[in-house]
Amino acid sequence: MAGRVGVPQRAVTGRALVLGALIVLMIVVLASPLNRYFNSRSDASDAQRQLQDDRAKVSELQQQLELWSDPGFIQQQARNQLQFAMPGDTVYVVVDKGQESDIDKTAGTDATGPAQTWNDKLWTSVKKAS
Repeated sequence: MAGRVGVPQRAVTGRALVLGALIVLMIVVLASPLNRYFNSRSDASDAQRQLQDDRAKVSELQQQLELWSDPGFIQQQARNQLQFAMPGDTVYVVVDKGQESDIDKTAGTDATGPAQTWNDKLWTSVKKAS
């Protein structure tokens, strides 16, 4: 009985086949929970990053709120952005060469007559419109 002639050796044994089936089954069973786990870690990381961004934005907005609570800052912004002037201030308008000045519009006076208040101008425009 040295060797059997005509009987081929099986390449895959029954144990190897069962082991392979168990490995495939474990991969299929564990794929979904692992995917959910990694997605939840990613979501948690994104939420943490968003929280840091929101805290930075809140801090910036609180600083702006403190600035706008200061009457001096409000006055400065009114002068810079709206070109307001305090009573008694002398206002100078620099006009480029070849450009017309809008000083008559900003000063509240018409070239044709005395200064009018805003409600007088409104009433005049209503009269003209009707």
